[in-house]
Amino acid sequence: MEDVQTLPAQPTPSWKVWVKTSRPFTLMATLSPVLVGTAVAYYEGAFQLVTFLVTLFSCLFLQIGTNYFNEYFDHRYGLDHAGSLGAMTVIFRHEMTAGQVLAGGITSFVIATLLGIVLIFQVGPAIILFGLAGMVIAYFYSARPFKFASRGLGDILVFIAMGFLMTWGSYYVQIPHWSWRVIAASIPVGFLVTAILNMNNVRDYQDDLAVHKKTLPVRFGLRFGQRFHAWLLRGSYIAVILFALLNVLPIYSIAALLTFPLAYRNIRAVLGATDRKAFIVGIKRTALLHFQFGVVLALALVVSRFL
Repeated sequence: MEDVQTLPAQPTPSWKVWVKTSRPFTLMATLSPVLVGTAVAYYEGAFQLVTFLVTLFSCLFLQIGTNYFNEYFDHRYGLDHAGSLGAMTVIFRHEMTAGQVLAGGITSFVIATLLGIVLIFQVGPAIILFGLAGMVIAYFYSARPFKFASRGLGDILVFIAMGFLMTWGSYYVQIPHWSWRVIAASIPVGFLVTAILNMNNVRDYQDDLAVHKKTLPVRFGLRFGQRFHAWLLRGSYIAVILFALLNVLPIYSIAALLTFPLAYRNIRAVLGATDRKAFIVGIKRTALLHFQFGVVLALALVVSRFL
């Protein structure tokens, strides 16, 4: 009798694997723009708690979906391997199938969309533009035909999506009109979230170079990536000071300078790093700085309403 070949059973991921693949440490990058945008609205006299919570969770699921899609498409296009420092490697280690990772991204986008529909009823149809722009950037960040990340466009699109759009969108659902104040507030937030991505690209320099993934460090060199990181961090504080002095942001916004010692240590460590694994620490420190900067700036904006 001939042997009957059976297909290997699909893994049944535990909740810990699903959470790990969502990259929870990256979600702080979503909190800062939402907090800052909402704080600007509060400074101008508007705040709805339910709207804030719906916005926050919609943005969080959009970010989670982006992480799932990034994991899936990097595996599909051969940009990651089992030894990649930046990969969760759940597919390579058979903790999840590629289909399960893709399903995680789709499900997260569906949840974000449903929450976005709630905002449409609360705010109006204009919010559709924020959601569509965010989803297009998030999906095609890794996916064909655009593959923005592989073309060196990831930095500017992350700045637009998680700096400008997410900060202004969080303001817009509270006060639905244009505001130069919230645009100004989005710039330092955008610089810092771009610094997280750049630090990720610096860490992955060798892997990306091998597969011709044209990130900025691959295009211009590893040293450029380190210096670009330093200028993004410095630029965030320069922007806050400038906008405060020009009275675009309230003067108390310069309280964000309280986080500068963290930024200074971060810059020194990154500029002096030679060990590739040191950049992993740099990513975590930059993510923490981005979160702390956003919290302090948001608190400063809230307090400024009463001063």
